[in-house]
Amino acid sequence: MTKFVSVKTLAGFNFVRADSVMAVATAEQTKCNIYMAGGVMVSSAETAKDVVARLDAAMNAQPVPEPEAI
Repeated sequence: MTKFVSVKTLAGFNFVRADSVMAVATAEQTKCNIYMAGGVMVSSAETAKDVVARLDAAMNAQPVPEPEAI
C-alpha cells in the first residue's frame, strides 16, 4: 500500500508519496525542498531532518492488511 506523508508548506499542507521521493535538500535553516520522481519539487516549511525521518518511518512501516470484502 502506498504511504503518504503530510508535509507542511508555506500555504498549508501537501501529501507526498514516500516511494516517489528522490531527494530532500535543505533550502534554509527551517525549510527544505523535496524532489520527486517525474521532476516535481515540493517546497516545505519544515527542516529536512524532520521530513526525512517521517519518510523513513513511512517506508519502514509494516503493511496494513486490506480489509476483507463483505
